[in-house]
Amino acid sequence: MKVNRNVLLLALICLSVLVFTPVAWAGQYQWHLSTDEQGNIHESIILQGMELETSLEGWNSKDVGEGSLSLERTHKDWYEYSAASNGLPLVVEKKNYLVVSSTTLNYQVGNGVGLFEELVSRADGDIIIQAGGIIQESSATKIDNLDQDPTATWHLVSEQAGDALEGTTFLQVLQFNGLVISLIILLFGFFGITIWYMTYIRRVNKLIAEEYSLDDIEKLLEKRESEKKEEKY
Repeated sequence: MKVNRNVLLLALICLSVLVFTPVAWAGQYQWHLSTDEQGNIHESIILQGMELETSLEGWNSKDVGEGSLSLERTHKDWYEYSAASNGLPLVVEKKNYLVVSSTTLNYQVGNGVGLFEELVSRADGDIIIQAGGIIQESSATKIDNLDQDPTATWHLVSEQAGDALEGTTFLQVLQFNGLVISLIILLFGFFGITIWYMTYIRRVNKLIAEEYSLDDIEKLLEKRESEKKEEKY
């Protein structure tokens, strides 16, 4: 009976450890980035079962219930995003052309301090980016270019996230300049209408010239004079 009590005591201890151990070890996160038509970067993070040690300065946080915390903030463009603290450690390179622009985001190994470093060292999670253009190249686990908003998704495993992101292009996106394309379409439309109108005017002038040319008028007058002479005789 003494053995049974020891076994029961050990079982209770194990159960207590499982129940009362902080849930941080089982935490998860979802890091979401999206761009709007003005080029603003909207960033949000949903944390489940985690108590952060990193300062959340610059973030708007709110409790969404069931042990989840929501963080949100907005940046005016990718350059401002890469310069901000407590974000994804990304370096941005952007090339602008007449009709399109290319944005390349490269992962940069951090100094081990920051929100991203804390999350990937403690939990598994997802990074989801809707970059507002066609995804040309990415290290993402899943790429969906068929969606209305092309999406790249990374499924990161704790302690292995850095290795999964290093050495490859994090994200390269091709974006179309809607304003320039609209202006080009309007310009081609204007030239098309102008060419059609000038062609139409030339045809009308040709018909008028053929119908009322001086040669035809002289022939008509001569014909009438000859008819009058025939009537006299």
